[in-house]
Amino acid sequence: MELFDLTGFLIHRTDMKLTNYFIKQLKQYEVTPEQFGIISVLDGDRAMAQKEIAEAIDRDQSTVVRMIASLEKKGMVKRLQNSHDKRSHDLYLSDKGMRLKMNLFSAVKEAHDHITRNFSQDELARLHAALHKLYQSVKED
Repeated sequence: MELFDLTGFLIHRTDMKLTNYFIKQLKQYEVTPEQFGIISVLDGDRAMAQKEIAEAIDRDQSTVVRMIASLEKKGMVKRLQNSHDKRSHDLYLSDKGMRLKMNLFSAVKEAHDHITRNFSQDELARLHAALHKLYQSVKED
């Protein structure tokens, strides 16, 4: 079997290029693509626990803890002690984080439109369906 016939290789190669592209697009905001994932699921009004965030962005909790700490240092995330469980914290976007989220969505939409410019809506829908199907086949492994 040839290397370029391996689905995993093709996905990895594409993922590396896409990640590098998004890193460049988000650099001016001082946010990584992974941090964007957290910002996109957090809100200024509704609290989330670290575990919920980890599940929402499909990352392990220890990685999410480090990313949240970095966003907190940048003043984008607020951490408040949970009133029902003193061992856990409620996480929110700060006002700065909410403003950034608006700008980030515009930048990410532009980047998304750029990288998918050669796809029709039907092709893009089929690609998403195929990627979801691949993900499901390895999700529990």
